[in-house]
Amino acid sequence: LLVDGYPLAVLARTQEGYRNLAGLISEARLSSPRGHPSLPVSSLLRRAAGLHLLTGSPTGLLSTLVRQEREIEARRTLAAWKEAFEGRVAVEVQLHCVSHTERLLAEELIRLAGHLGVPWVATNEPRYLNDSGRLLHDLFTALRAGTDIVSATRRGLLLPNGEWRLKSSAEMAAAFRDKEAGLEESVRIADECAFELQWLRPPLPRFPAGPGQTEDGLLRELVHAGGRERWGKIGSRETAQIDHELSVIQRVGFAGFFLQMWDAVRFARSRGITCQGRGSAANSTVAFCLGITAVDPVRENLLFERFLSEARTDGLTEAPDIDVDFEMHRREEVLDYVYRRHGREKAALTGMTETFHAPSAVQDLMRVLGYPAEAALRLSKRLHGRTPSEGAEMIQKELAQSTGFNLTEPRARVLLSALRTMDGLPRMRATHPGGFVLSSGLLGDYLPIEPTTMGRTILQFDKDDLDEIGVPKFDFLGLGGLTAVRLAFDAIQLRTGKPLDLYRLPQDDPETYAMIARGDTLGTFQIESRAQIASLVQTRPERLYDLVVQVALIRPGPIQARFVHPYTRRRRGLEPVTYAHPALEAILERTCGIPIFQEQAMRISMVLGGYTAAESDELRRAMGSERKLPRLLAALQGLRSRMVGRGVPADTAEKIVEDLRSFSNYGFPESHAWSFALIAYATAWLKANHPAEFLLGLL
Repeated sequence: LLVDGYPLAVLARTQEGYRNLAGLISEARLSSPRGHPSLPVSSLLRRAAGLHLLTGSPTGLLSTLVRQEREIEARRTLAAWKEAFEGRVAVEVQLHCVSHTERLLAEELIRLAGHLGVPWVATNEPRYLNDSGRLLHDLFTALRAGTDIVSATRRGLLLPNGEWRLKSSAEMAAAFRDKEAGLEESVRIADECAFELQWLRPPLPRFPAGPGQTEDGLLRELVHAGGRERWGKIGSRETAQIDHELSVIQRVGFAGFFLQMWDAVRFARSRGITCQGRGSAANSTVAFCLGITAVDPVRENLLFERFLSEARTDGLTEAPDIDVDFEMHRREEVLDYVYRRHGREKAALTGMTETFHAPSAVQDLMRVLGYPAEAALRLSKRLHGRTPSEGAEMIQKELAQSTGFNLTEPRARVLLSALRTMDGLPRMRATHPGGFVLSSGLLGDYLPIEPTTMGRTILQFDKDDLDEIGVPKFDFLGLGGLTAVRLAFDAIQLRTGKPLDLYRLPQDDPETYAMIARGDTLGTFQIESRAQIASLVQTRPERLYDLVVQVALIRPGPIQARFVHPYTRRRRGLEPVTYAHPALEAILERTCGIPIFQEQAMRISMVLGGYTAAESDELRRAMGSERKLPRLLAALQGLRSRMVGRGVPADTAEKIVEDLRSFSNYGFPESHAWSFALIAYATAWLKANHPAEFLLGLL
């Protein structure tokens, strides 16, 4: 933290300490100019409970006072910190092999600590992980200062040596070989500092229920009312599914989450804003009855556990994730409503971490290395879609010769070396398209927040961090397809006087399917790409479920797994539909024996492997981790063993596992495909039956 212009460090010892630390970071970001967070010392002292103070680097206040021989002020400062933190203070001492002056400062700090009965601790203030990180650190230090690397070196902006890395315990022992007390203190402090991921989970906002009514009771009431509106009479299958889902929701404590999302959708519809839930939430009958999603999971036999299960990861229940699409040009109305309802101190948008790609990395590095902007542009524009390391290889093997880039210059070698270390390196924090996190307490005391240039608040954690922590997101997204549909509907009503509804269109319109089968789908939602058109003229969809499959089929997973052509041949009757095991027929019949959806993989594990619904969801999560290949392979091997143990022939089990592995990282939720297929059909129906209004909405 930068406190009154000087750096110091605080460590969380307890849950209260973590809350105070997060709150201090949030305050520093929210009360300071963007990019320059700082705090007054009064704020730090007010929130000292549960924190351990380290007095800062050689540029910190205490070291500055000692270096300037202002000993009385140094003693007063340290004594005040000791009192405010109730003894949870340690004087930082650092040795970077810089000069004799550094050694003298260390001796004086140790003497001062002893005089006031405060322990001292050996630290190193690492700026990078290892020796290879020093180059990037120097380059980005110069970049941040708005100058090139040569000028930064001349002006003394760079660290003098490579000692600011994350040192091993052996290296630290060698540096402080005659000062073991500081090393022992570091161990003592570490032992006394605790941390748990649960501390980061903000409490969900309470939804105002009636007198004597709980959130679970209100949710049950709304779901049954919505069920009667959806079905008229709620049948036994629907009742059983509702009861099952509500019991899971109650046990994991997420009733408030559903109520908050229902409230946002209710607000949107009260303003005439078209919206529709999608993603795995469409597997939920509760979400369907609340009007959040449009697909009937009972009728379509969708799997609720794909959306929410009681499986726990690292001791935490995975949070549900409901994505709701709103008309693109009216989404801001919904966001403003959420901020007004919950207050900016309890609501923030999710952050996103944008990493370097080859073009941005090349432009930044060439600028700091002193290359002309034209030279950087000449190279970077040929590297779109590449990672930094791939860009380095392309420059070395192809582009240097074709663009006249001189590889023999020292700075060219620096460029290539730096590029090879930048894959996955964060470049900037951005705002998620619509993910909100809400809290009943001060959100910044759980997840540090900062302002955006638009005056909103954004979390410093990104969406993947929140998934790991188990923090529920409320995703309010803008969708241009819904805007086009709404504008077309309004134009038709203006001309005919008849209002149209997205979910009351005739779903068996022959003109619409004939147009789709001809591949005349330019301008429609999701089925207008060249790959889709090429597939449509082969598969010739005849009903809505054919479009559901189509949305999921033309994606990297099925294409990579070589499922597209077998599905097409089987659908057209050119190849018999076969199943690796008789039990697969009930699961894969609607997709011609080809596994396309994540829910199908889950059902295969339940039917052939005897998995519980929660275990099948664990498998699904592993199948979404192709980049974590060992976890995926272990999960599939476990499935294979379970199938063989239940009497499935080994070669059959192996084939099933291979099929699932092939599309593992790109498998599509059937519920999500359903949601998109409804909009795809609506745009196709408009194009076939009301082409003028369709084009008006599109434009």
